[in-house]
Amino acid sequence: MEPVLATGLLNLGSNILQKAFSPSTETPKANLGDFKSDLAKIQAQEKPACDLDQLRTNLLESPEIKEFISRNPGSSIHLDQLSDGSVRFLSSSGDFITLRPEDLHCDIASRFLHGSIASGQNLHPDRPNSAILTG
Repeated sequence: MEPVLATGLLNLGSNILQKAFSPSTETPKANLGDFKSDLAKIQAQEKPACDLDQLRTNLLESPEIKEFISRNPGSSIHLDQLSDGSVRFLSSSGDFITLRPEDLHCDIASRFLHGSIASGQNLHPDRPNSAILTG
């Protein structure tokens, strides 16, 4: 038998066996009705009111944030959240501090950031998902 023909037959047999014994790749179809009802339920739920001014005041009274602002007079301060849950405060001067998730003020900063994004207030025009604290 010719080598080219033999190779072709082996490849053909291999392909047939792979298709015959490979697991099914079909995924079950999602029920569109369930998605629509779930979406309607979520949209109907009242979102808790978030007083952004009170959260901002609480942040500005934090000793760490006060000290950071005093190091950066006249600079605008904005904050964003990192993937590990930390919140980073950035100054327009280039200085920054990071509050770890276990810090009480990190939770307040996170609520301020997410409340600002959800309400469309205090958003930084040049940095998506970033809120302006001062400036």
